Amino acid sequence: MPGSDSRDRSAPSPSGEGRGGVGAHCRQRAPKSALVLTALLAACAPTPFPGGERELVGRDLGDLDALQSRTLDRLSSAGAAAPAEALPDGTSPDDYVRLALAHSPELAAARQRVLRLRERIPQVTAPPDPMVEVTPIGEMARTAAGEVTVMTGVSQAIPYPGKLDALGRVADQESVIAGRELREREVEVAGEVRRAYWSLYAAERALELTAAARDLLAQIHAATEAQYRAGQGRLQDVLLAGVEVAETDSRLVELRADRAAAAAMLNSLADRPTDASAPVVSSAEPASIGAAFDALAADAAGANPRLAAIRERIELARRQRHVAHLQRYPDLVASVSYNLVDADREMPTATGDDQWSIGVGVSIPLWRGKLAAAEREATRGILEAAGELAAEQNRIAFRLRESLARLASQQEQATLLRDSIIPQARAALDASRAAYRTGASEFITTVDNWRRVLTLELMRERLVADTHAAAASIAEAVGRDPETKP
Repeated sequence: MPGSDSRDRSAPSPSGEGRGGVGAHCRQRAPKSALVLTALLAACAPTPFPGGERELVGRDLGDLDALQSRTLDRLSSAGAAAPAEALPDGTSPDDYVRLALAHSPELAAARQRVLRLRERIPQVTAPPDPMVEVTPIGEMARTAAGEVTVMTGVSQAIPYPGKLDALGRVADQESVIAGRELREREVEVAGEVRRAYWSLYAAERALELTAAARDLLAQIHAATEAQYRAGQGRLQDVLLAGVEVAETDSRLVELRADRAAAAAMLNSLADRPTDASAPVVSSAEPASIGAAFDALAADAAGANPRLAAIRERIELARRQRHVAHLQRYPDLVASVSYNLVDADREMPTATGDDQWSIGVGVSIPLWRGKLAAAEREATRGILEAAGELAAEQNRIAFRLRESLARLASQQEQATLLRDSIIPQARAALDASRAAYRTGASEFITTVDNWRRVLTLELMRERLVADTHAAAASIAEAVGRDPETKP
């Protein structure tokens, strides 16, 4: 009819079924808001953080679940562990170090910590999740275009440019520190394995030397009995020899326990059953380090992983200070609203045009006191780590000096024992035995000389083991074997 609105939506039914063009109208308006929302979310999408995609970072949860299942199964069956692989005689310290580095549960846990921290990078670099709001019920606004029936909206927080990247760099630095700490623990484990190895070596040699000395003492005991039966010896000599044999047997029992304990320690460090066989070399010479203190200290400055970890903590504090500084800048909140409008049939002017809007909000970093405190905290973290670095450098210098001095002293003592003292003590023992057989010497002199030879031989083997332990401490302080080039 002329003069009237010919559109069907001018007379909607109460139920809304008579809107006619409402569906078409929504389809006309919706693409506009969809385009705006798409652009908004695209602008908020995080850019890939450099180094965020790591080769070793697990992205497949199924693989991680399988690894978790295998690990827990292994722990649950720890009491029934499979027999350890037999090691050949003369297995070297380096062989045990390789076993420990490959199988140590502690190091495996440290490696997982590195990977766990790397997984934080994509978490902190992603923007906040968008918020969707729908209001279908309530006293809606009435406008000239009609009554609002449903209100919808989408909002997205947009951090200030650089904030997410800075957070990602902090997370990345934390994983770097964990990697340095992993290397530090690897060096410590290698030192512990080497010291345990040479402790076992000393226990083995003590047992062997004492057993050999016991055999010699048994021969002396038999000789005293023969002389006594022939009427040429004294009963007290026979009894004294018997007491010495019994005391040596008791000492052998203790030495076997010491050997078992040392083997258990070495096996535990290599993640082997504590009762497994742990072969070591049958003989060794004192260790030697060719490098002087200055060269070792220079190597430690560049190779010691603890020093490297502290330097990385200084860098972490710098990055944290940058994050704290960025908190002084406001974040944005962008929003898109879309409201469905129903034409009011009582209002001839109602068109039913839907409403849409785009809004922008901004945070206000009002409380400057806490922001300044955060920056000061990070700055003090830099100073704290710098102090730790200086203290650790002093500790390493002392450890190198002490270990080098101890090593030189032990080398000299071991050489004197081998070349001079032990040969003379053996000669004295042989002479006293010969003199006793002819009645020119007391039996107690022979016993004293026997004890002295055994004590000196045990001392030398202990010194040999101690030189290797000192060399292991030097390697640990440097951060690698001194002979090894980076």
